[in-house]
Amino acid sequence: MTLIEEIRLGVIGAGGIGGTHLRSWQANGIAPVAIADARQETLDNALATYGGTGFNDGAALIASGLVNVVSICTPPKWHAELAIAALDAGIAVICEKPLAKNLEQAQEIADAVARTGGTLTVGFCHRFQPHIEKLKAMIDNGDLGMVMTVRNRFGGHKQDAEKTWFASKEIAGGGVMSDTSIHSIDLVRHLIGDPKWVQALVSTRETPLGPELEVDDTSVMTVKTADGTIGIIDASWRTPPGEWSVTVYGTNGTAVVDYNTLTLKVQDIDKTWREIEVEPGDRIVREIAHFIEVLTKGVPQRVTVEDGLWANRILDAGYRANDNATMV
Repeated sequence: MTLIEEIRLGVIGAGGIGGTHLRSWQANGIAPVAIADARQETLDNALATYGGTGFNDGAALIASGLVNVVSICTPPKWHAELAIAALDAGIAVICEKPLAKNLEQAQEIADAVARTGGTLTVGFCHRFQPHIEKLKAMIDNGDLGMVMTVRNRFGGHKQDAEKTWFASKEIAGGGVMSDTSIHSIDLVRHLIGDPKWVQALVSTRETPLGPELEVDDTSVMTVKTADGTIGIIDASWRTPPGEWSVTVYGTNGTAVVDYNTLTLKVQDIDKTWREIEVEPGDRIVREIAHFIEVLTKGVPQRVTVEDGLWANRILDAGYRANDNATMV
């Protein structure tokens, strides 16, 4: 790849996670030269805060020639179209998760990276959470012995989910498993390796918190690697107050990352719990800091398009497993 001397940033999608990207680029000393959003009010607010040239269409921003790096922060329906256009224009891409709304489109993006030789990373920010980095090092160093199981739960209450694009299969591709567990899929794969087997069940139903959705609001997935390590991934939009945690069970003890308290604790064989000291840090700020180093210094990417493709492949296998679940 050709190194970039000066980053000229464009952000496509300025609401929600797009706003987080804008703040995180700013925290790394980079202001956007262009911002695109289909909603004029959202665009106006972002331009007033961060500056730059405004566009109501992401494709127009890409075609403008103003930028050499883009954050794609739209819903998944538009990821492939925008990412491929950017790669064809020689623009480096950080694309929010999932890489695409389905496996076919994810493969098209991966093919575009191979064809253009472009640079693309996927927004799997949890790899940059300091507690996860420390946990990964503990696993790699053998501190927990042989890892038998990893359990990751990201579940809480997504208020008014039915009123958002997240509940549209056409726009999002899936529900909580596609939106939330895609992070977990990458996390579990990052911690224990590529899965060989996938099972999953998804559900949606009317509850006091909201109606039955077009997509899944609750899901459980299990994966197993070739060496027999098992990953358990569960998620929900209907379970307050919420739990966001990663637990690793090994032959020498158990480690727990608790996102609610931002702690990493280990229980040794003698049943004693101890907290591991972890340097603080914002995972998305750190994710973007790393991507800046990739672009300007040529350091190896920690998250590649292949990681995004793998996650979409596992997600696709999960939904197919649900469709083919055995009835009793």
